[in-house]
Amino acid sequence: MDLTGLATLALVAVTLWLVGVTWVASRRQIGVQTWLTLLQRFDSNEMKQARKRLVPQLSTYDRTKHDRVSETVLNFFEDVGTAHRFGYLANKLADSSFSFYAVLWWEAAKPYVDEERRRKDGDESLFEDFERFANKMRREPVTADMLRAFLADEARLKPD
Repeated sequence: MDLTGLATLALVAVTLWLVGVTWVASRRQIGVQTWLTLLQRFDSNEMKQARKRLVPQLSTYDRTKHDRVSETVLNFFEDVGTAHRFGYLANKLADSSFSFYAVLWWEAAKPYVDEERRRKDGDESLFEDFERFANKMRREPVTADMLRAFLADEARLKPD
């Protein structure tokens, strides 16, 4: 192989390496940007109000009042779970920011979700990414006392 061929191969190798480095950096940036966007949404006054309003709806969940339950918080965690599943949310950032809340909100929402799925002909895809994310983030079993304390804290949220 002549010098031109070797130079071409070297250029191809460097180009492929740069493409790989750029792809990794881009994925990392997307993961961080998604985290920042979700964190801002989670910390918003609207979400704090939704979390506070959801506490009595789930802590004394009544199937006869099923249609009165707000899904704002559940939909948020469904979005977190979907972004996480597709790799658009940095894992360590998602874990540090959302795992505690996702696990406990999932535990609180489970009776509601079970009823919602039953009403929709057993559609297990409802809140599937929320459930998957919460289960992946769970480090220990959630006790009734832990859940009660969590919901009491959420009920005391004060929007800015």
